[in-house]
Amino acid sequence: GLGCSSLGGVLDRESESQSLRSVRMALDRGINFFDTADAYSMGRSEELLGQAVRGQRDRVIIATKGGSRFSPAWKTIVDSRSVLVPLRKVLKPFKRYFNLVRHTQKRYDYSPGHLRRALETSLKRLDTVYIDLYQIYNPTRADLEAGAFIDTLERFKREGKIRYYGIECHNAEDALQCPGVSAVQLAISLADQEALDNVVPRLVEEGVGVIGCEPLAQGFLTTNTGRALAEESARGRSQIRSRQQRASQFKFLIRPDRTLAQAAMQFAIRVPGISSVIPGMILPEQLEENMGALTATPLTQDELQRIRDSGRAFT
Repeated sequence: GLGCSSLGGVLDRESESQSLRSVRMALDRGINFFDTADAYSMGRSEELLGQAVRGQRDRVIIATKGGSRFSPAWKTIVDSRSVLVPLRKVLKPFKRYFNLVRHTQKRYDYSPGHLRRALETSLKRLDTVYIDLYQIYNPTRADLEAGAFIDTLERFKREGKIRYYGIECHNAEDALQCPGVSAVQLAISLADQEALDNVVPRLVEEGVGVIGCEPLAQGFLTTNTGRALAEESARGRSQIRSRQQRASQFKFLIRPDRTLAQAAMQFAIRVPGISSVIPGMILPEQLEENMGALTATPLTQDELQRIRDSGRAFT
C-alpha cells in the first residue's frame, strides 16, 4: 500500500504534478491500496489522490479518515499555499515550527454531524461515490470504550457510502477497546514493535485487518532526506533524539544490496497477520527503493531475532 500524508503539503519540496506522477507510478507497479485523510493538507491529499486514480476506481482500494478539524486560523494559512510555496526555501528553517503550530491547531470531533460533513466532503474530493475503508482518526481510549461513533459509521455503511470502517490508533493497546471494526491502523516498524506480541495477534484472532503505518518510522529509518523530513516533524526535541537512537540500533541491517529502508519494509511485511503496509513517500526514487525490498536480500533468522530483542528492550 501507499500512505498519502505527504501529498499536497503546504511547503512540499516537490510540485503537485510530481505527487500525481508518484501515485500513478505506484499504481503501475501494482500498488492498489491508498491511505489518506481529510486532515492531510486540509483535504488536498484527497483531491490529488482522486485525480491520480480517476478512471481506475475499480482497480484501487481507497482508505481515508475523518474526525479531525482545524482552527479557522490554520485554514487561512493553508488557503494561502499559493503564496507560500514559492517562498519555501526562505521558510525552510521555520518548517519545524510551522508543523508544531499545525499540531496545536488540530482538534477531534466524532459527532454524527461532523462525521457526516467530513464523509460527504471526502467523497467529493476523492471524486468517488463510496469509500472502501473509512477510519476514525486517533480516538482516545475513552472514545473507543464509549463507541458513540459506531452507529454513525453503520449508517454510512447501510447507505453504501462506505464499505468498511476502522480506526487509527496511536496507542497500540487502545486498538483492543473497539470491537466490531473491520480494520485497525497501527504504527509498526523496527522502531515501533509494541503491538507485535499481544495486540496484533489478538486482532488477527478476532478477524480484524491490521494496517501497518509508518513502517519507516516517519523517515528515521531512511536516507538523509527522509531523516531531515522526520526532524522537521511536530515532535519535541527529546522525542526526536529518542527516535534517532532507536533507529541507529538497526544500522547492522544495511548491506551492499539492501538499504535500511528496505530492511525496515521487509520486517513490517513479515509481521504475521499483517494485511497491508503503507509507507509514505515523496519522490519516485523513494517508491523504487521501497519496492526494492521485495527483491533485496531477505532478513535472516538471526537478524530477525536481533530485531525483536532490540524491540522488546524499547518497551
